[in-house]
Amino acid sequence: MPPETFDIVVVDECHRSIYGSWRQLLDYFDAQIIGLTATPTVQTAAFFDENLVADYPYEKSVADGVNVPFEIFRIRTQIGEHGGRVEKGYTVPVRDRHTRAQTYRLLDDDLTYSPQDLDRSVIARNQIRTVLETYRDTLFTELFPGRSEVPKTLIFAKDDNHAEEIVEIGREVFDRGNDFAKKITYKVGAKYAETVIAEFRNAYNPRIAVTVDMIATGTDVKAIEALIFLRDVRSAVYFEQMRGRGVRTIDAATLATITPGAGVKDRFVLVDAVGVTDSLKTQAIPLEREHGVAFDKLLEQIASGRSDEDAVSTLAGRLARLDRKLDDAAKAKIEAVAGKPLSALAGELIDAIDADKIEDAARQRHSAAVTDAQVEAVAAERREAALAAYNDPALRRVLIELKKASEVVIDDISRDVVVSSAWDEAQATTMTTDFGRFLDEHRDELTALRILYGLPAASKRLTYVSLEELRAAMMRPPWLLEPLALWSAYRRLQGEKVRANPAKTLTDIVALVRFATGQAETLAPLSSDMAGRFNLWLGREQRAGRAYTQEQLGWLEAIRDYLAANIEVTTADIQDQFGARGGILGARRAFGPRLDTLLDELQDALVA
Repeated sequence: MPPETFDIVVVDECHRSIYGSWRQLLDYFDAQIIGLTATPTVQTAAFFDENLVADYPYEKSVADGVNVPFEIFRIRTQIGEHGGRVEKGYTVPVRDRHTRAQTYRLLDDDLTYSPQDLDRSVIARNQIRTVLETYRDTLFTELFPGRSEVPKTLIFAKDDNHAEEIVEIGREVFDRGNDFAKKITYKVGAKYAETVIAEFRNAYNPRIAVTVDMIATGTDVKAIEALIFLRDVRSAVYFEQMRGRGVRTIDAATLATITPGAGVKDRFVLVDAVGVTDSLKTQAIPLEREHGVAFDKLLEQIASGRSDEDAVSTLAGRLARLDRKLDDAAKAKIEAVAGKPLSALAGELIDAIDADKIEDAARQRHSAAVTDAQVEAVAAERREAALAAYNDPALRRVLIELKKASEVVIDDISRDVVVSSAWDEAQATTMTTDFGRFLDEHRDELTALRILYGLPAASKRLTYVSLEELRAAMMRPPWLLEPLALWSAYRRLQGEKVRANPAKTLTDIVALVRFATGQAETLAPLSSDMAGRFNLWLGREQRAGRAYTQEQLGWLEAIRDYLAANIEVTTADIQDQFGARGGILGARRAFGPRLDTLLDELQDALVA
C-alpha cells in the first residue's frame, strides 16, 4: 500500500501500544490520524501533539445520563492495614501455587508479614472473610438500603490463587451455592470464561464474579452495581479502566430481570478494602511488551544473542516484579551470583533503553548533530552491555529457580477485625462545599434561589419551572451537582441530621437548599416537611372556625401531596390531574367559591 492509500486513520483505544510496535505503521501513511480513548495518557497527548479536539469527561457524562456516578465505601481491617504475625510453634498450611496441593509446616520462627505480602506470599483467610462479611452486613442497610438481593458485584483479586480463595469464602459468607460466586481468570480457559461472563452479564447467577485482569478492562456488564477492590492498582489508566466497569447505565426493565427489586441504577458503589482510592496513581509506559514469552524462554533467547528493545524492556519488567516478591534471603542469593542487587540489574536494563540517555551518549561520542544510524549503534551497544550479565548460566539458573518458587503460606490462625468501614468523607465534603459555593454565586441570578433566600423576586412563589432552572444550573459544568448524590453526601457527613432518603422528586432540591443555608436543622424530603406544615395549617383553620368534612379533607390531602411533588397547583392542574375525584367540577362542589382562595392559602402555608 502506498503512503497515500488512506485519507483518515482511526485508532481506537489509543492509550495502548500504538507508540511502540505500531508507530512505524501509523507514521508510514500520509493521513490524518484520529485517536479515541476514555483514558488518555501523557504518551497519547504527546503523540497527537496535544491536539485535543473533543473532550467528554466522566463528570459530564454523568450529568448527561450517559454514565452513573459512584460512591466510595472504605473498609479498613487490622490485618489489611498493618499485616499480621503467627507465633512460632504453630503448624500452618503451605500450598503449591500451580497444583494447589497442600502440605503443613511447623513454624520454627515467628511468621511476620506486611499488608503488601497479603495474598501473594501469605493468604490470611480471615482478612478476606472479614471484608466480605462487612460487605454482606452493610449491603442492605448502608450500601443499598431497601434492597433484598445482592447486586451484581465484581471483585478484583491479586492473582488466580487469591481469586480462588475469595470465591470459596464468598460462597460461605453468603451461604449460597457454587453458582452464586465464580472466578473469571485466564486460568479457567477462554471458552469457560466467555460463558461465565455472558451469564454474569445477562443471567441471575453468578451474583459475584472474581477476576484478576480478564474483565478489568473492556468487558461491558451494565448490571454491575458494586466493585470491590481487594488489590491495589498504581496505574492511573488501569484504575480508571477498572472503575469504568461499574459506570454503565442500564434500563430499569432489563435490570429488574437480572437483579429483582433493584429499581433504577442511579449509581454504583466502589468498596475499597486495600486503599486503592488513597494511593498515588502514576502514568506509565508498560515495560513488559511480550506477555506470551515464558521467563525461562526469554532468558534462553537473550543468552542466544537476542538483544532487541522489546526483549530488554520485558526482562526489566519481569525482574522488577520478581524483586518485589522475594524476601531478603532470596535477594542475597541473586546478589551473591551477580555481584549486584536484582533492583540494580533491572535498573541497568531500563537505562539501556532510555531514549534521552542513548542520545546523550551518542552526542558525547560523535557530535551535537548525530545521525539516526549513530544513535541506533549506541543503543545497540548499551543493550548488549546491559544483557552481558545474563550470559552467566549460574545467574540464569538462580533467577529461574526463584521465579518458580511456588509456595504460599496460609494464615488460618490470625483473627482479623474491622478497623473501620465508612463512606469516603473527602468526596462528600468536596461536593457539599461546592454546593455552598454554587448557592453563594447564584443566589442573585436564579429565581428559585432569590425566593428561598428571601430576596426580591419576580414571582412571590416557587414554580416548577424555577426549580427546573435551578437543577439545570446545578448540573452544568463546573458544578455537576446531581441532587441525589448531594443528598447522599450530606447523609454521609451529617447522618444524624438527615432523616430519610429523598423521594427523588424535583422539589427535594428545596429541602437541600434550606438545609445548606441553615434554614432547616434537618434534611428531610419536602413531603415530610409539608406534612407538618399541613397539620399546623389545619389547626389554624380549626381555631378560625373552619371545619372540613371527610370529603374535603381527602381533597386537601391530595392537593398537599401534589404540591410536594410539583411545588405549585392551579385550577388547570385540578382539572388535568384530579380526574378520579371529578376534576375542577368536583373541587368546586366540595369547596364552592372559596376554591381559588384555598389554593392560594395552601401554597403560601406549605411552600413558603
